[in-house]
Formats: sequence, structure tokens, C-alpha cells
Amino acid sequence: MSGYRGLLETVAKREMGIIGKAKTFEVFRELSIPLSEIGEITGDGNYSIDDLGRVFARLHEKFGPVAVMGCKIAVSRQAKELDLPLPPILTSRMA
Repeated sequence: MSGYRGLLETVAKREMGIIGKAKTFEVFRELSIPLSEIGEITGDGNYSIDDLGRVFARLHEKFGPVAVMGCKIAVSRQAKELDLPLPPILTSRMA
């Protein structure tokens, strides 16, 4: 698990415990990011900071700031370890 793909999987797994599996799958499906039953991305797509930003924006839109806050710290720490920049939604006061 590395790069933005790994960050997206972290989001998926944490959100399953926050908003539930069905709602997590709904958000990722809407954004055409395929997930396995355990929150791992299936397929060979390349994922970017934009994908991470879209997932967080959609979570915020549908479920509010609690959904974003629920995994912001874990994703931020992981991004720092991987030396990856974060999308604005995670670096602004909104999140």
C-alpha cells in the first residue's frame, strides 16, 4: 500500500467504521473507485491527489465534517510518511 492508492484505502477502511460499509461503497462507487469488501481498491488505476480530494469532498457533501474528521489525522500522518501533499480540503479549516 503506497501513494494515493494507499491513502484512499485508508479512507475507505476508516469510513466503513464511521459511516458504515454501504455508505462508504456508495461514495467510492459514485467516483468510479472500485473497492473490495474489506476496503481495498481493486483494479489497476493510478490515483492522485485529485482523487483523494474528490473522495473527501464527496464525503463532506453527503455526510458532513464528521466523516472528514474521522480519518483526517490518519491520512495526514500517512501522507507525511510518504511525503505526499494533501488536497486543500484536508489542509483548510473546513475539515
